[in-house]
Amino acid sequence: LIDIEVINADSIQVYKHLKILSNRPTEQELNIVPHHLYGHVNNKEYSVNHWIDEVKQVIKNIQSRNKIPVFVGGTGFYIQSLIEGLSTMPSISHKFKKHAEDLFLEKGPDHCLNILEKYYKEKIFPKDKQRLINRLAFCLEYNDIMENHYSEKTPVTLNPLVIQVVKPKRDLYELAETRFHKMIKEGALDEVKKLHESKKISKTLYKAHGLPELLACVRNKMSLEDAIYDGIHNTKRYIKRQFTWWNNQKFSNLNLRINYKKSFPKDSIENISIYLNK
Repeated sequence: LIDIEVINADSIQVYKHLKILSNRPTEQELNIVPHHLYGHVNNKEYSVNHWIDEVKQVIKNIQSRNKIPVFVGGTGFYIQSLIEGLSTMPSISHKFKKHAEDLFLEKGPDHCLNILEKYYKEKIFPKDKQRLINRLAFCLEYNDIMENHYSEKTPVTLNPLVIQVVKPKRDLYELAETRFHKMIKEGALDEVKKLHESKKISKTLYKAHGLPELLACVRNKMSLEDAIYDGIHNTKRYIKRQFTWWNNQKFSNLNLRINYKKSFPKDSIENISIYLNK
């Protein structure tokens, strides 16, 4: 038996108040081996930087007990940052963040992109509003682009064994439907109601699958039936994007891709054993 401790690498499972909606491990699962960084964050902003800072200490503690840290999840950017490290850059002041937000709201994304084109040689099209605003704020404050100020990355863990357990996309779509209905039966809507009563929900927490749709239901802007339908539909879209993202990753020479079965294939177990006994 391998002596391990599990570390959460899912950006939503860190939150205390979304146990059902984030599909956190059950009490029975938590009792099998020690688990870390699950459900320890209240309703506040929590980024990959916070996670990496906590992970460094958790790894140190686990290794002091001569055990092996195993990361489970979830959020590709967390895994990528763990293996490749994070770049740091000068902070953006509140004044310029506010200015960039105002420009976006008052004049729209096209106006912001026109400003950014003065700084970037090639056209850039950030995928989401927040990245666009952050880039714009940085350019306005420093009269330069972010990429010229990134520091060198330092990996948090060296030569990890990266195991990707995959299922056919079709099976995952079916699982997404089954899981969403199961969450509703287990009280996900009540969980969201309690969160709604707190009045303020962090931006990070809004990324939880099903939360925007169930919040719309709680606020009487959508029926429960429609919320479930949209929640399942958006989860399937996320699954499709995840397949594309993971298929393009090659974190190290120790990548191991396993097709999901009820038990791991014999050769996969042998590969893992060889790595752990080095």
